Amino acid sequence: MAEQDPTPHSPDHPGRLANPRLHHSRFHNYSLDRKAIPMAQVMATAQFMADRGFPPEVSLAGTGIEMQQADRVSFRQRIAQLDNMLDLLGMDGAWLDAPRTVSISDYGLLGYAMMSSATLEQAVHIAVKYHRTAGAMFELSFLVEGDEAVLRIDHLLPGGDVARFLVEELFIGIRQLIGLLLGTDHHPGRILLNYSPPHYAGKHQQHFNCTVTFEQPYCEYRFSRELLPASLAEADASTARICEESCRKLLNQMDIEEDIVSRVSHQLLRTPGEFPKLDTVAARLSMGARTLRRRLGELGTSYQQILDDVRRELALEYLQSTNLSIQEVAELLGYSEVTNFRRAFVRWVKLSPYQYRKQQVGSI
Repeated sequence: MAEQDPTPHSPDHPGRLANPRLHHSRFHNYSLDRKAIPMAQVMATAQFMADRGFPPEVSLAGTGIEMQQADRVSFRQRIAQLDNMLDLLGMDGAWLDAPRTVSISDYGLLGYAMMSSATLEQAVHIAVKYHRTAGAMFELSFLVEGDEAVLRIDHLLPGGDVARFLVEELFIGIRQLIGLLLGTDHHPGRILLNYSPPHYAGKHQQHFNCTVTFEQPYCEYRFSRELLPASLAEADASTARICEESCRKLLNQMDIEEDIVSRVSHQLLRTPGEFPKLDTVAARLSMGARTLRRRLGELGTSYQQILDDVRRELALEYLQSTNLSIQEVAELLGYSEVTNFRRAFVRWVKLSPYQYRKQQVGSI
């Protein structure tokens, strides 16, 4: 039996689509197919899985990743790898138990820029400013509240189990990295998480050795602000300057590559429901269609993939923030048949539009 959409049409404009004014806060400039994840991250996860009896051909199945490749992989491929990992292992918090050794080299140039900083506070500012060079799938911000220093995650790219894993894995890394920089054992003052306690919640406090609070507005790693002025043993002003300049150049290059994706996305967001063709977008960007297609291909993406990303984010926004019916949402996204929209939405989030909206209402 087909699901019934309980959302009525707007009584003020019967038979006419609403044009809601949305804040596209969910849509940011990441392209899922942009190659931004260092191969070292992929190999570390593959080794983690191999140690548990799952060889790379199993843990990387369907991702399109080849272990011998030297270049970075896309966000989409990394998410697929993590999906595989969680499907094979289950969401049991095994990563909280696994022994590991963190090395500055794990973070590439960013790691050396942090290590050679004069103080922990300077290293934290470097990390926040250049974290995307290490393949981050989130935005990271830093603030000081009272006697606490706060590292906060915003705009996490994936959702569901992968998002929870990424948050916990990041906080494990932060704990060990701060300890490495200070040359001493380190634990946070407290951890805040914006999701419900999973069944393995007891492992959080055991691992972090602090209070862990769930269902908070943000995911935050909080530690004593008294640590911020601490001098770093490997501080070297010359090395810090060279490494930070290298990070800056790398980030600038990433922004240049990302800019064309952002510009295409902006064109698509101008008129939701009437998405222009590639030729039209190319003309608006003062380039030929062949040139635009080639430049997007060089970034590991395409016009169709960017359009799918935009449609996905708009769909999530409409279903969360408006009372539009599923039919109206489908039409606003340019789908002539609501069944095609439902099929695409299930591919994006593994839920039907109705199930997703019901889930969001239930979580309020």
